[in-house]
Amino acid sequence: MAAGDTSRIDIETLRVQWSSHSSYAEICSFWTVTRDQLIRLRCVLPLPPRHDRRLRHRPERAAPPTPEEIAASEASLDLAPAVAARVTCVQITWDDRTRAERQVTKPTMFTLQEIEVPEEAREFFDDLNRDTRW
Repeated sequence: MAAGDTSRIDIETLRVQWSSHSSYAEICSFWTVTRDQLIRLRCVLPLPPRHDRRLRHRPERAAPPTPEEIAASEASLDLAPAVAARVTCVQITWDDRTRAERQVTKPTMFTLQEIEVPEEAREFFDDLNRDTRW
């Protein structure tokens, strides 16, 4: 079969490939057609949608929290000051090495160089801001 020749495609075989959810690449290489031709064939032949959302797996939703779970969550908020105080007590005992190991460092992506703005330019921008309504 010549490359790109869609007249020799067996419709029933194509329907089986289509319904088996084979990838576009597999179907195109099997029939030696382009993806664009396959999409046009989909419109000409009444083929079903490629990804039927009715068949998609939907995980079960979690049950709403019980009153006991809500109460436990609210009670844990009362523990926050005690936990923070305990963390502070533990951090006081750290030596310099431990503090350096546990310190969070954020990398610097770039630095900005400060430039000196002449007084004339500063006055010009002040006048511009005063005259312009934002």
